[in-house]
Amino acid sequence: MEKHSIQAGFKLLYTDNNKKIIYGAAKRLHIMPFHPNYDDFIQEGALSFVQAYVRYPDNIEQNLEKFRVFAYQAVYWRLLDLIRQTNRHTERIQSDQDALNSQVQSNLDHAYEDIYHDQLFRHLYQNCTKSERLFLIDCYVLQLKGSEIAKKHHVTRQCVSNWRRTVGNKALAYISKSNQ
Repeated sequence: MEKHSIQAGFKLLYTDNNKKIIYGAAKRLHIMPFHPNYDDFIQEGALSFVQAYVRYPDNIEQNLEKFRVFAYQAVYWRLLDLIRQTNRHTERIQSDQDALNSQVQSNLDHAYEDIYHDQLFRHLYQNCTKSERLFLIDCYVLQLKGSEIAKKHHVTRQCVSNWRRTVGNKALAYISKSNQ
């Protein structure tokens, strides 16, 4: 058994159109030139071609076609492994993102519940008009700005300011009454 060198593997790769082996394996796996990691896959394919050259047990010059089949399969498997690794990594990131989103949503739900259970908020909500209740929810629960509330309810900013003033007066009256 003859030991093949890495340099000879690269030399063979760039002669006799052997680079087609890499492009063929990439095409079979639907890795096209517009793929964002196309160049990386081609480089990995070249390295796996050279590794196949070094590992090939027979004389390559006598069995060049058999070696090409061997190298094609090695390149194909390596690129397939890389695609699977990338997909697993992407799935892990996606599942982490989904878990984070659900945790944030859960925290928001708890924060909203805390606001609704707040004694001052409940009292104000019960003693306000319908439009003032909408203002309370938009301002204190959803934390929208006055201009955003006006746009949401198709009213002027001055109308929102009036709601703010009347709700504020009701809150001050309740606080001063409860402190006595």
